[in-house]
Amino acid sequence: MQRLLCSALMIVIALSAVADNGRLDSIYHCLDEAIARSSHFVKQREARIDSLRRMVAEAQTDEQRYVREMKLFGEYKSYRNDSAMTSIGRCIDLAERMGDRDEIVKCQARQAFQCSTTGLYVESINILSAIDTVGVGSLAMGEYYLAWSHVFGELTYYGTLEWLKAKYRAERARYVSLALGCLDKERDEYMQHQEMLCYSAGETEKALEINDRRLERVKEDSHEYAIVAFYRYMDNKQIGRMDDAKYWLARAALSDVRNAVMDQAAVWELANLLNQDGQLARSYSYINFAWESAVKFGTRMRNWQISPILQTIDKNYQEETEHTNMILRILMGTVGVMAVVMLVLLIYVGRQRDRLAEAHRELSGKSSQLSSLNDDLRRANASLDETNRQLQNTVGQLHEQTRVKEEYIGRFMRQCSLYIDRNDAFRKRVNKMLKGREYEELYKLTKSEELKARELEEFYSGFDSAFLHLFPNFVCDFNRLLRPEERIVVNGEYKLNTALRIFALIRLGIEDSSTIAEFLHYSVNTIYNYRARVKKIGMPE
Repeated sequence: MQRLLCSALMIVIALSAVADNGRLDSIYHCLDEAIARSSHFVKQREARIDSLRRMVAEAQTDEQRYVREMKLFGEYKSYRNDSAMTSIGRCIDLAERMGDRDEIVKCQARQAFQCSTTGLYVESINILSAIDTVGVGSLAMGEYYLAWSHVFGELTYYGTLEWLKAKYRAERARYVSLALGCLDKERDEYMQHQEMLCYSAGETEKALEINDRRLERVKEDSHEYAIVAFYRYMDNKQIGRMDDAKYWLARAALSDVRNAVMDQAAVWELANLLNQDGQLARSYSYINFAWESAVKFGTRMRNWQISPILQTIDKNYQEETEHTNMILRILMGTVGVMAVVMLVLLIYVGRQRDRLAEAHRELSGKSSQLSSLNDDLRRANASLDETNRQLQNTVGQLHEQTRVKEEYIGRFMRQCSLYIDRNDAFRKRVNKMLKGREYEELYKLTKSEELKARELEEFYSGFDSAFLHLFPNFVCDFNRLLRPEERIVVNGEYKLNTALRIFALIRLGIEDSSTIAEFLHYSVNTIYNYRARVKKIGMPE
């Protein structure tokens, strides 16, 4: 039962592995198609941007223009960095003109956030340090603290000095705590930082539960969905679920491509994983797409991040390409050699054809000789027919012998049946005596060796008769192996003694002494002694 359960478990695991591989192949295929159609998605985003720019130009009031400019910044911030910085700068000017302190702080925090995203850490810190937060509302302070936590998070991740990274990490934790105190718990930013806190603490299952709630709140294939999917990739990677991690990373990359996001992270991270898995062609395609996207986004930071991965993948891809080209050259050389061999074979076959034609002419001349040989063969066939008739007579004799053997097999079957009947009669007799309480008579009956001796005598007689019918020359043939003075004289035409029975069984293929002893009801030592004496001095009297 346990073996059956183990087999079933192995089948389930194998099917699960096949299903996971199929899911990854499917999402990779979708991503390949999306990258091939990336220009179409870029045109869609450009159309949205153009529409928003016209709406900004058509705005009648500063408030209306601010709202539309902020939407335009949202389109630019992951698409073109320089346009995003220009747009957020205009938002700051509009907020100052409107005199809205909360909106001024929000805009400045978002400007600092954009700077830290693109590697401008000093600029981000300077912007945030210059913000006057006196009298600012909770939501604006939440964004302000988020911007601080982001810049320190980036410095922690990309820093090189451990003591500074520890300082940055502490500052980031402090600002995250402050931001969580200001943000609405239903906002995705709040849940995102809660997930990151669980992730940093190693509470990955709890982080995944938060991620589940985040996924329910975002529209599938949106840029926000890509961000949540990327965090899900990090959660699964932390606990070693690499198939799930790759799947969600691919989902994040797919959403980014379909939304024409140029500030890529998922695509080049996926390219790095595929390079480690040996999928060089797809990895090379993804990293080149990520590099082109980074160039369009327009920051040195992303180029600096992608460049080492691009170089590694490009090197591996070039090595793989060179290896493939070498194989192709070998194959082409092999094909060339085979072509030469084929040409030589064609020439050889042509010559052989000429020789065959000459041989055919010679064979035609010898056909008359074959005719005379055929006459000889006919005579030989007549002789073979006579031989066949003789063989048929011999076969008839063999059939007769087979019939005799079958007859004696039936004889033994009848003897076995007779023994069964006798045993049953004896059983009934014993049963009757037990019922009649004839214990003394029963004891005498079972104590006596007479019944056994009589049965053995009958068994030996039946065996001797059957064996000598099958092998009528056995005694003569056996005596030829003995010295004249040691030869055996049996009493009766179909009678064997103990020694002859031992060697009769050996003649039947039973050579094991213990088996012979069981068959003849002797001890093993007795059988050994008989065999040894025959080998040494001949048959005993």
